[in-house]
Amino acid sequence: MKEEKKTDGICLRSVEYGESDRIITLLTDKLGKITVRARGVSSPKSRLRHAAVPFSFGEYILAENGDFYSLRSFDYNDAFTAVSDDLVRYFSATAALEIADKLTEEMVPVNEEMARLLRFLMSVCYDKGGVPEFLRYFLDMLMIAGYAVSMGTMTKDSDPKYFVFDLEGGCFSSSALRTPYAVKMTASSVRLLASFLEGEGAEGDPLSFAEIFSVLSQYVKVKTGKNLRAAFELCDLLRNGK
Repeated sequence: MKEEKKTDGICLRSVEYGESDRIITLLTDKLGKITVRARGVSSPKSRLRHAAVPFSFGEYILAENGDFYSLRSFDYNDAFTAVSDDLVRYFSATAALEIADKLTEEMVPVNEEMARLLRFLMSVCYDKGGVPEFLRYFLDMLMIAGYAVSMGTMTKDSDPKYFVFDLEGGCFSSSALRTPYAVKMTASSVRLLASFLEGEGAEGDPLSFAEIFSVLSQYVKVKTGKNLRAAFELCDLLRNGK
């Protein structure tokens, strides 16, 4: 009989596998990010179906099977269902799961990343957090992953011809920079981002937040080769004024 392992975890992603199974990605406190096969959970009669739903958080009991785990039991703690009460909060929370998935590696410690994710989800669900909290979370996760964003030689009071973000360096550069990785940004977006990088935070308009999230998502693509689709969907939502 395979040894069972217990760990607190949150479901980041769930994909259908066969007729009634699902392959789920968990961020856990003891095993890092892992892949789990959840047998039969697509059936409405399955007592474990909630364990395989994104946002589900609780104690997972697993059996190790080579390169992946099998789900044995699940003790529910929270499902963060309040994220669905508002479209912007929902897409922010969905993007937060995606960032946690794309910026972490399997089988390495992720306690700090998991703590940041849970803190953000609790803020969204219970303190009416929104896009400012999501930006703080995004910047924190980039820093933990080794891709910290900085102002470079610029300050929020700088007044160049226009601002340029260097997608290779993760910082602002001279407006004279001419590379495929140089992205122009509006002054309002740069000053908003600068306030967060300096630990202050500020209220901003949806278009400025959308521009920041778009640039940060492009930065992740350049550094990791991975797309943040949910983050771009959030950008579209903010631009359309929903």
